[in-house]
Amino acid sequence: MRADLATFKRGVMFAILSARVQFPRVPDQCEELHKLGKEAKCLWGHKFGAYVYLEEHANQIWQETIQEYNTAKALYILTRIPGLGIVKAAFVLQMLGHDIACLDIRNIERDGRNPDAFKLKKKPDKQFRIRIAKYISETQGKAQFYWDRWCMEVAVSYGSTAEAISLDHVNAIVRKGLRGHSAAPMTTAEIPF
Repeated sequence: MRADLATFKRGVMFAILSARVQFPRVPDQCEELHKLGKEAKCLWGHKFGAYVYLEEHANQIWQETIQEYNTAKALYILTRIPGLGIVKAAFVLQMLGHDIACLDIRNIERDGRNPDAFKLKKKPDKQFRIRIAKYISETQGKAQFYWDRWCMEVAVSYGSTAEAISLDHVNAIVRKGLRGHSAAPMTTAEIPF
Protein backbone atom coordinates (compact mmCIF):
# COMPACT_ATOMS: atom_id res chain seq x y z
CA MET A 1 0.00 0.00 0.00
CA ARG A 2 2.94 2.33 0.59
CA ALA A 3 4.50 1.53 -2.78
CA ASP A 4 1.47 1.58 -5.07
CA LEU A 5 -1.42 4.05 -5.29
CA ALA A 6 -3.87 1.49 -6.70
CA THR A 7 -3.10 -0.90 -3.85
CA PHE A 8 -3.52 1.93 -1.35
CA LYS A 9 -6.95 2.71 -2.80
CA ARG A 10 -7.96 -0.95 -2.59
CA GLY A 11 -6.80 -1.08 1.03
CA VAL A 12 -8.80 2.00 1.95
CA MET A 13 -11.87 0.65 0.19
CA PHE A 14 -11.39 -2.74 1.89
CA ALA A 15 -11.57 -0.95 5.24
CA ILE A 16 -14.63 1.03 4.17
CA LEU A 17 -16.41 -1.97 2.65
CA SER A 18 -15.83 -4.02 5.80
CA ALA A 19 -18.08 -1.74 7.86
CA ARG A 20 -21.30 -3.51 8.85
CA VAL A 21 -20.65 -6.49 6.58
CA GLN A 22 -19.88 -10.10 7.42
CA PHE A 23 -16.20 -10.59 6.74
CA PRO A 24 -16.45 -13.40 4.14
CA ARG A 25 -18.39 -11.01 1.86
CA VAL A 26 -15.71 -8.28 1.85
CA PRO A 27 -13.20 -9.89 -0.58
CA ASP A 28 -16.04 -10.50 -3.07
CA GLN A 29 -17.15 -6.90 -2.66
CA CYS A 30 -13.60 -5.75 -3.38
CA GLU A 31 -13.66 -7.76 -6.59
CA GLU A 32 -17.09 -6.35 -7.50
CA LEU A 33 -15.78 -2.83 -6.90
CA HIS A 34 -12.75 -3.55 -9.08
CA LYS A 35 -14.99 -4.71 -11.94
CA LEU A 36 -17.89 -2.24 -11.67
CA GLY A 37 -16.44 0.87 -10.06
CA LYS A 38 -19.08 3.31 -8.87
CA GLU A 39 -21.83 1.03 -10.22
CA ALA A 40 -20.98 -1.66 -7.63
CA LYS A 41 -23.90 -2.55 -5.35
CA CYS A 42 -21.55 -2.75 -2.37
CA LEU A 43 -21.27 1.05 -2.45
CA TRP A 44 -24.30 1.81 -0.32
CA GLY A 45 -24.69 4.73 2.06
CA HIS A 46 -21.47 6.52 3.01
CA LYS A 47 -19.43 3.92 1.09
CA PHE A 48 -20.40 5.51 -2.23
CA GLY A 49 -19.32 8.97 -1.04
CA ALA A 50 -16.04 7.57 0.24
CA TYR A 51 -15.36 5.87 -3.11
CA VAL A 52 -16.10 9.02 -5.13
CA TYR A 53 -13.98 11.17 -2.82
CA LEU A 54 -11.11 8.69 -2.94
CA GLU A 55 -11.24 8.51 -6.73
CA GLU A 56 -10.79 12.28 -6.87
CA HIS A 57 -8.31 12.78 -4.00
CA ALA A 58 -6.49 9.46 -3.66
CA ASN A 59 -3.09 10.58 -4.87
CA GLN A 60 -2.93 13.54 -2.48
CA ILE A 61 -4.15 11.49 0.49
CA TRP A 62 -1.79 8.64 -0.35
CA GLN A 63 1.21 10.96 -0.65
CA GLU A 64 0.42 12.76 2.60
CA THR A 65 -0.29 9.53 4.48
CA ILE A 66 2.80 7.58 3.43
CA GLN A 67 5.05 10.55 4.14
CA GLU A 68 3.62 11.00 7.65
CA TYR A 69 5.18 8.75 10.26
CA ASN A 70 3.39 10.43 13.15
CA THR A 71 0.43 8.12 13.69
CA ALA A 72 -1.89 10.84 15.02
CA LYS A 73 -1.24 13.08 12.02
CA ALA A 74 -1.62 10.18 9.58
CA LEU A 75 -4.90 9.20 11.26
CA TYR A 76 -6.15 12.76 10.92
CA ILE A 77 -5.24 12.80 7.21
CA LEU A 78 -7.18 9.60 6.53
CA THR A 79 -10.29 10.75 8.38
CA ARG A 80 -10.75 13.42 5.72
CA ILE A 81 -12.19 10.64 3.56
CA PRO A 82 -15.97 10.76 4.08
CA GLY A 83 -17.13 7.72 6.02
CA LEU A 84 -13.64 6.75 7.17
CA GLY A 85 -13.72 7.31 10.90
CA ILE A 86 -10.99 6.85 13.47
CA VAL A 87 -11.41 3.06 13.80
CA LYS A 88 -11.32 2.24 10.07
CA ALA A 89 -8.59 4.84 9.45
CA ALA A 90 -6.57 3.04 12.13
CA PHE A 91 -7.15 -0.20 10.21
CA VAL A 92 -5.70 1.45 7.08
CA LEU A 93 -2.69 2.66 9.09
CA GLN A 94 -2.23 -0.82 10.51
CA MET A 95 -2.06 -2.15 6.94
CA LEU A 96 0.50 0.57 6.19
CA GLY A 97 2.74 -0.65 9.00
CA HIS A 98 1.76 1.61 11.90
CA ASP A 99 1.61 -0.29 15.19
CA ILE A 100 -1.97 0.71 15.90
CA ALA A 101 -4.99 -1.56 16.24
CA CYS A 102 -8.45 -1.52 14.71
CA LEU A 103 -11.09 -1.56 17.43
CA ASP A 104 -13.95 -2.91 15.36
CA ILE A 105 -17.20 -4.06 16.94
CA ARG A 106 -15.78 -7.48 17.86
CA ASN A 107 -12.87 -5.92 19.74
CA ILE A 108 -15.06 -3.26 21.32
CA GLU A 109 -17.56 -5.82 22.62
CA ARG A 110 -14.87 -8.24 23.83
CA ASP A 111 -13.09 -5.44 25.74
CA GLY A 112 -16.34 -4.01 27.14
CA ARG A 113 -15.63 -0.63 25.53
CA ASN A 114 -18.08 2.15 24.76
CA PRO A 115 -18.97 1.66 21.06
CA ASP A 116 -19.45 5.42 20.61
CA ALA A 117 -16.16 6.49 22.21
CA PHE A 118 -14.35 7.04 18.90
CA LYS A 119 -17.19 7.93 16.55
CA LEU A 120 -16.86 11.16 14.63
CA LYS A 121 -19.43 13.86 14.21
CA LYS A 122 -20.24 15.08 10.69
CA LYS A 123 -17.73 17.89 11.15
CA PRO A 124 -14.67 17.62 13.37
CA ASP A 125 -15.36 19.25 16.71
CA LYS A 126 -12.90 20.42 19.34
CA GLN A 127 -12.86 16.96 20.89
CA PHE A 128 -11.69 15.35 17.62
CA ARG A 129 -7.95 15.55 18.34
CA ILE A 130 -8.59 14.41 21.91
CA ARG A 131 -10.44 11.31 20.62
CA ILE A 132 -7.59 10.57 18.20
CA ALA A 133 -5.02 10.89 21.00
CA LYS A 134 -7.10 8.66 23.28
CA TYR A 135 -7.52 6.06 20.53
CA ILE A 136 -3.79 5.99 19.88
CA SER A 137 -2.96 5.74 23.58
CA GLU A 138 -5.31 2.75 23.89
CA THR A 139 -4.21 0.88 20.76
CA GLN A 140 -0.66 1.83 19.86
CA GLY A 141 1.72 -1.07 20.27
CA LYS A 142 -1.17 -3.55 20.24
CA ALA A 143 -1.67 -4.14 16.51
CA GLN A 144 -0.49 -7.74 16.55
CA PHE A 145 -2.47 -8.62 19.67
CA TYR A 146 -5.73 -7.30 18.29
CA TRP A 147 -5.06 -8.65 14.76
CA ASP A 148 -4.30 -12.15 15.97
CA ARG A 149 -7.28 -12.22 18.32
CA TRP A 150 -9.63 -10.87 15.64
CA CYS A 151 -8.46 -13.35 13.01
CA MET A 152 -8.85 -16.26 15.45
CA GLU A 153 -12.38 -15.20 16.44
CA VAL A 154 -13.49 -14.64 12.84
CA ALA A 155 -11.97 -17.97 11.82
CA VAL A 156 -13.99 -19.77 14.48
CA SER A 157 -17.16 -17.94 13.39
CA TYR A 158 -16.76 -18.94 9.76
CA GLY A 159 -15.10 -22.37 10.06
CA SER A 160 -11.73 -21.23 8.79
CA THR A 161 -8.25 -20.66 10.17
CA ALA A 162 -6.73 -17.44 11.45
CA GLU A 163 -4.06 -17.67 8.76
CA ALA A 164 -6.67 -18.01 6.00
CA ILE A 165 -8.64 -15.03 7.33
CA SER A 166 -5.47 -12.93 7.40
CA LEU A 167 -4.55 -14.08 3.92
CA ASP A 168 -8.01 -13.11 2.62
CA HIS A 169 -7.03 -9.50 3.36
CA VAL A 170 -3.81 -9.81 1.37
CA ASN A 171 -5.54 -11.45 -1.59
CA ALA A 172 -8.35 -8.89 -1.69
CA ILE A 173 -6.07 -5.88 -1.42
CA VAL A 174 -2.76 -6.78 -3.01
CA ARG A 175 -3.22 -9.64 -5.44
CA LYS A 176 -6.59 -9.29 -7.10
CA GLY A 177 -6.52 -6.66 -9.79
CA LEU A 178 -2.94 -5.65 -9.04
CA ARG A 179 -2.06 -2.95 -11.54
CA GLY A 180 -5.00 -3.84 -13.75
CA HIS A 181 -4.70 -7.62 -13.98
CA SER A 182 -5.79 -10.50 -11.80
CA ALA A 183 -3.35 -12.91 -10.27
CA ALA A 184 -3.94 -16.24 -8.60
CA PRO A 185 -4.59 -15.86 -4.88
CA MET A 186 -1.58 -16.31 -2.63
CA THR A 187 -1.22 -19.26 -0.33
CA THR A 188 0.15 -19.02 3.19
CA ALA A 189 3.47 -20.44 1.95
CA GLU A 190 3.87 -17.50 -0.45
CA ILE A 191 3.48 -14.73 2.13
CA PRO A 192 6.70 -12.71 1.96
CA PHE A 193 6.89 -11.98 5.70
